[in-house]
Amino acid sequence: MLREKKLIFDAGLVFFISLIGSVFGYLIKMVLSRQMSLEDFGLFYAVFTFVSFFVVFKDFGLGQSLTKLIPQFLAKKEYGKVKYSIKFVFLVNLIVGLIFAAIIIFLSGYLANNYFNNPLAKPLLVVLSIYFVIYSFYIIFIHIFVGFQKSKLYSQNLFLINLSVLLGLFIFKDFNELSPAFAYLFASILGVVFGVVALSRIFSFKHKTSYPGRLRSKLFSYGFPLLLASLGFVIIGQIDTLLLVKFRTLAEVGVYNVILPTAMLLITLGSSLALVILPLISEYWAKQKFKELSDIIKLIYKKVFALIVPIALLVFIFSDLILKILFGELFISGAVALKILCIGAIFFSVATINNNILVAIGRPRAVTKIILFAAALNLILNLILIPPYGIVGAAVATSVAYLVVLIFSTYKVGKSIKLKIPVFDWLKTFISGAIFISVVALLKNILVLDLIYEIMIVLILSSLVYIFLLHIFNILTFRQLANFLRHRMHE
Repeated sequence: MLREKKLIFDAGLVFFISLIGSVFGYLIKMVLSRQMSLEDFGLFYAVFTFVSFFVVFKDFGLGQSLTKLIPQFLAKKEYGKVKYSIKFVFLVNLIVGLIFAAIIIFLSGYLANNYFNNPLAKPLLVVLSIYFVIYSFYIIFIHIFVGFQKSKLYSQNLFLINLSVLLGLFIFKDFNELSPAFAYLFASILGVVFGVVALSRIFSFKHKTSYPGRLRSKLFSYGFPLLLASLGFVIIGQIDTLLLVKFRTLAEVGVYNVILPTAMLLITLGSSLALVILPLISEYWAKQKFKELSDIIKLIYKKVFALIVPIALLVFIFSDLILKILFGELFISGAVALKILCIGAIFFSVATINNNILVAIGRPRAVTKIILFAAALNLILNLILIPPYGIVGAAVATSVAYLVVLIFSTYKVGKSIKLKIPVFDWLKTFISGAIFISVVALLKNILVLDLIYEIMIVLILSSLVYIFLLHIFNILTFRQLANFLRHRMHE
């Protein structure tokens, strides 16, 4: 039970730090949306998305292999294998990254004129290609920290990266349209420096290197299916932007690259939990602690859904107001698409946890099949919906893909672990969320106060109603809440 408490505490800490990091990431878009024209804003994120699309190929899935295999090597005190695996993955990353960067730089003029239809895309492609090489190292450090079960380091690094980008925007502000590209390059360098220093403190490379003949094949055999899954995730998350560049305007690309991250903020909790639970789930599965495994998964299912639903519904209801306050009048056109993506974010939060559970119990190929199917569906829907409907069509395609991943991954988890999926608990939580939103709307119409006081009173009263409903439906009892708060006070 202590492990479960530690899991919840670590996940909460990672969630909090990751949320702060994500807020800084959000501030980056807010700053850029105010400093740049909508078309230039859209151009930067069009090029950024194009370059980021190739990050998935940087290591053939070997980073995910480190996350899986490092805990096993450490448990057996096979430090030589840890050392060799890390060095090998970095080497592959460097070679592949340089090849892709060289190709993009070589084609930058052609891409600027024939795909982006803007000459400013060429220097952006050059700078961001260099960023791509360095950032790929940063991603490997993330996988290493998760493998060492150092979730704090993961979240701190995310925080540092986004804070560094914000700092870079002011340092390179005189570079005009290139300032955000140089800011991201600057941040990636700092992220790698942080990774080197942090890794040197948690692992000594003085151990004798092991060169087992099967280790490289083991890294590839585990990582390659996850490469295909990562490719599917990238298609779902980024192909819509790339197709918007092709079929619509850069202004729409700019709006979409505000509303998509807004919805993705809701997935922070699910992704934080997913990273924290992977090593623990892998350990429970290996030790055949199936009851403990089932209990912790049920707990996560109920709590994640209970936390995300009211937040998602709040964003759903006030999407136009949120966009207007944070980004300005020009971005209100994305309100409908944001509403659709909020629903999709609920689906994907749970789906992310499911996928990491399947990876942890040795079912990466199942994840790959699910993601590739959803990605293919997403691509087809985007091709059909984006030309006539723009960002709304992109939002529908993405949300449908998230729902497909949720359905199939939930089925696979239930079948693999013999777990009864709490569908009725999810339904009761959603009903509670709907009542929560109704109370928010009612109080908003009744109260006539200063905006800050009105928001505080409305959220406090409606949250109390929501907690009471969760208690009535036995999703979160008052005893559980009291134990949770007592535990925090003693930390």
